[in-house]
Amino acid sequence: MKKLFICSLVALLMQTVSVFAQCHEYIEAIAESELEPYILDGNFLAPVVSEGETVKLNRTFLEGQSYKLAVCGMDMFFKEITVTEAKKVIFKNFGKEARDKMVTTADGDMFPLEGITFYEFTPDHTMNLEIKVKIVPFDGGGSGKLEGCLGILVGFQK
Repeated sequence: MKKLFICSLVALLMQTVSVFAQCHEYIEAIAESELEPYILDGNFLAPVVSEGETVKLNRTFLEGQSYKLAVCGMDMFFKEITVTEAKKVIFKNFGKEARDKMVTTADGDMFPLEGITFYEFTPDHTMNLEIKVKIVPFDGGGSGKLEGCLGILVGFQK
C-alpha cells in the first residue's frame, strides 16, 4: 500500500512539473512577438493559473532604460493589470473615469485600456515595481474553474 501511494505521488509530481514546463516553453516561444521591438531580458514569470487568481512579480527598473511589460496567455480572460511603486499606482488597464479609458503608447498609438495587456515606459529614476495580474472570473457558467498559462514578460530596448 505504501509503495502504491509513493508511486502515485511521484506520478502526480511528474505531471505537475510537466505542465509548468510546458507553460514556461509556451510563454518563452511567444515572448518575442509579444514584446517586439523590445528584447526579452531572460527573466519572466509563467505560472499555471485559474480564474480569480492573482499573480505578483516584483522587479527593479533602471533610470533612463526603456521597458515594455507584457502580459500574455489566458486569452479568453480579462486580465486586470496594476503596476505600483511603493503602493502608488503608476499603471492600470482598467478604470471608471473617461480619461482612464484610453492609453497612448510611446509611438503615439492609442488603445482602450480594458483591452491593453502591455505597458511601455522609461523610468526617470530607478524603480522597484510590483506588477500584479488578476484573472477575472469567467461568467460563462459551468462549475469548474478554467485554468491556463499566464506570462508576465519584461523587455528592454538596446
